[in-house]
Parts: sequence; structure tokens; C-alpha cells
Amino acid sequence: MRSFRFGAMMRKYNTVYTAVRTAAGSRDADGVWITGEVQRKQLRGHIQPISERLVQADGGRYTEEDRMLYTQHAHQTDELVEYRGVQYIVSEEKDREYSDINQYVLKKVVANDTV
Repeated sequence: MRSFRFGAMMRKYNTVYTAVRTAAGSRDADGVWITGEVQRKQLRGHIQPISERLVQADGGRYTEEDRMLYTQHAHQTDELVEYRGVQYIVSEEKDREYSDINQYVLKKVVANDTV
């Protein structure tokens, strides 16, 4: 399959966002669990609103506050991302094996959201 390189073209549209990752915990000499520290890493990518067509096609599963992330960096599902003071969770990754740019759906974190 042919691979397309969009990284150079996207570079001028990229903005800074923060990936918040928790390091793995460990046990001390007494066997007490020590939780891992929160690590913040600034990355570059292009974040934009989800298109109305996608919101309607998926039966309203997405809201106007959700975003799409295009980046060369790899993220895991359920990873926390901060952009302009708003926190988002990486909810799904779109398969893009033909491109050097990864595409992710970011769901806005709502404090009083039901589980």
C-alpha cells in the first residue's frame, strides 16, 4: 500500500497541547504501593471540531465540545489530553495506515457526567 507523508504540510497548522500520562506505580521495600507520578508532556498536533456529518452519522454520540486530533505522536485510548485549558479523553483511534499522521477522537471531560 502506498504511504502518504502529510507531516511537513501539517507542521504549519500544528498547535501545542499537553498529554497527561501517569507513570507506572511500584512497591517499596516494605511492600507498600507507591502510585506513579503524573507526567505532562507538551506535544504538537492539529486539533479541530468534529464535523457535523460525523455527529449526525453516529447517532449523536459526539457533541459540539468534542474534537479531532491529528498528530504524528502516538496516544493510547483513555489517555488524558489538555488543550487550551480544557481536558479531553482519547476515545478512539481512526485507522490510518496509509499516512504518517495519526487521527484520534477527543471526548471532552465533564465533571458531572454519568458513568
